[in-house]
Amino acid sequence: MNSKEYISSGILESYALGSATPVERKEVEKYTTMYPEIKSELDEIEKAMNMYTTQHSIEPPSYLKEKVLAKIIGVANTTSSNANPVIRSINEPTQQSKSNFSYWSIAATFLLLISATFAVYFGVKNSTLDNSVSTLVKTNTALSDSIKSISSNLAQMQNDMAILKDPMYKIVELKGLKAAPEAKAMVCWCPTDKKVYVEIYKLPPAPQGMQYQLWAIVDGKPVSEGMLTLGNGLHAMKDVDNAQAFAVTLEKEGGSPTPKGDMYVMGTI
Repeated sequence: MNSKEYISSGILESYALGSATPVERKEVEKYTTMYPEIKSELDEIEKAMNMYTTQHSIEPPSYLKEKVLAKIIGVANTTSSNANPVIRSINEPTQQSKSNFSYWSIAATFLLLISATFAVYFGVKNSTLDNSVSTLVKTNTALSDSIKSISSNLAQMQNDMAILKDPMYKIVELKGLKAAPEAKAMVCWCPTDKKVYVEIYKLPPAPQGMQYQLWAIVDGKPVSEGMLTLGNGLHAMKDVDNAQAFAVTLEKEGGSPTPKGDMYVMGTI
């Protein structure tokens, strides 16, 4: 089995979210015992999910305990006042039964507190049920969007790591020039399939109406690789053959057929 393909299939994310089928769950649990890299990836995904849950947890309000206890006491007083005095006299509890009653009262109160806490936690209150359901739907939608974003980021990271680890790719470090000495970028180029990926580490913000453009130097001449998108991760550019170097210039928005602006970074292969 190809563990890289299995990891990138998305089944580990489904397992961590609890949406995997029973067959898929058994398969994941089997493979995590057979392939350390799959187990490591699943651990990282679950860690990311736990971090998200912790960061977005909701603290129950401080007045909850007092409010619930007041409600319990009110119910107990009402019950006591309505009880038949004759029956109470005939069935006067012994000391042992009082102890048992006290024990179960405490246990019931504790369980009621837990139930009430979870009710507040999920935003379900009888007095504002409609609003709470609406809020819960919005929260679940936001959570779903966040999970999709996390899954997308994980897929991007997996793809980037696969490229960086692939021995067929040449890693070209682009260093800052006179226009921006601290600027940095990296190009991953595969001479075999001609694929080009670029990641910008640091470039000054482009002025309005201007845009950064990547160039490959082929036989001493610049060949446009396309306009750059600033952001995390590797970005696919145009395929190129026989590249000798890569460079980034600042051009008018939309690019130029030949470099006319200042060169910010450059790196040779």
